[in-house]
Amino acid sequence: MRSARVNGKWDGVERRGQEERREYSLRTLSLCLTSPRRFNGRRNADRRFPVMDRFDSGMAFLAIGLMILSIMDSVFTLTLISHGGTEVNPFMNWLLQQSLSAFVGVKMLLTAIPALLLVATGNLLVFGRFRARSVLAAALGMYFGLIIYELGLLSLI
Repeated sequence: MRSARVNGKWDGVERRGQEERREYSLRTLSLCLTSPRRFNGRRNADRRFPVMDRFDSGMAFLAIGLMILSIMDSVFTLTLISHGGTEVNPFMNWLLQQSLSAFVGVKMLLTAIPALLLVATGNLLVFGRFRARSVLAAALGMYFGLIIYELGLLSLI
């Protein structure tokens, strides 16, 4: 980038109103994956949809925790069903009738994809009100509550 300084002093020309000069390509994506640098967007335009190259370890912990609880939910659900319980969600019940692997695979995808999106957009405001990382933490808390409920059901068997 050319400096806006002449002989060590600012030349007085405003350059922030110019068109976007950054260009994105496959090289941009590969650099984001191989040497990530951004925790937050620097420019106002970047802050409207701040996809991060890097994320803090807390976000990874939340996403991994969410996936672990999702796996536990699948195991507990299948255990309860084998002892006479039923799947309450009609779509998941239909998948369970089709195949066990379809049930588990779709259940994992329906958890993993939103978790991945929430990690990638950790500072984005969801519904214009909550940071994505807060939504991820709330999802983890709700899943934890579901696991406690299922453990209570399993104790009745």
